[in-house]
Amino acid sequence: MNTYLIKKKEDFAHVFRNGSFLNCRSFTINYAKKSKIVSINSPRFGIIVSKKVGNAVQRNFVKRRIKALKNIFLNCGKNELDYILVAKKNLLNENFKILSSQLEQTLNKIKYHE
Repeated sequence: MNTYLIKKKEDFAHVFRNGSFLNCRSFTINYAKKSKIVSINSPRFGIIVSKKVGNAVQRNFVKRRIKALKNIFLNCGKNELDYILVAKKNLLNENFKILSSQLEQTLNKIKYHE
């Protein structure tokens, strides 16, 4: 079971309602403190890929790339935060190493900003 993924509408709404965001070239990260109900002791993240990114094949490719970055979320993310990664069209053609370094830098900014 993927306990690190956010899948419920209420959890997405909680992050958008109570959180902040940080823009990057390839994605935007929204983050907020977990609601009191959540008992998982690791950071969780959700993925949003709109139809502006491309067709279904391209959107699924983007989701797979983001899920492949889960170790960076688990290592660099704060345990008391939920993250939602909103993909931009640039993420399709970006090099994977550049993506991982962008995500790591962004999570470190969030960690030291909080």
